[in-house]
Amino acid sequence: MSFEERDHTADILMHIRAADTIGLFTDAGHALMKTMYRGPARPIEEVSVTITGQSLEHLLHGFLSELLFESEVQNIVFCEFEFQIRDGEVRAILRGEPFDPAIHGGGTEVKGISWYGLSIRQEQNEYACDVLFDV
Repeated sequence: MSFEERDHTADILMHIRAADTIGLFTDAGHALMKTMYRGPARPIEEVSVTITGQSLEHLLHGFLSELLFESEVQNIVFCEFEFQIRDGEVRAILRGEPFDPAIHGGGTEVKGISWYGLSIRQEQNEYACDVLFDV
């Protein structure tokens, strides 16, 4: 499982690979948090979210959008994700700690998650997708 930043003219493009869909969602969540914040976080607080959608792409976009929202509104840097993915639904438990500028400051503000080019595909023995963070 991994994620890597790729060149993009204006926004931040992440290429994510994992052995299964839970790993893909987990790494996408970590990619978003590592873009927004620096430094480690601890799993002190917990937030539960449920997302519905017609496809895995809808579920991933919905999860990342909800993660962005919860992080900004609750001022939490999330570091652990637990998922249940079923037909048309993702239930996630997000764990993290309150934002501390001395530890987590210096990241990039993400305004939203783009639909542009968002496609989950199975390549050999792994799942992969590109996610564009609107900055």
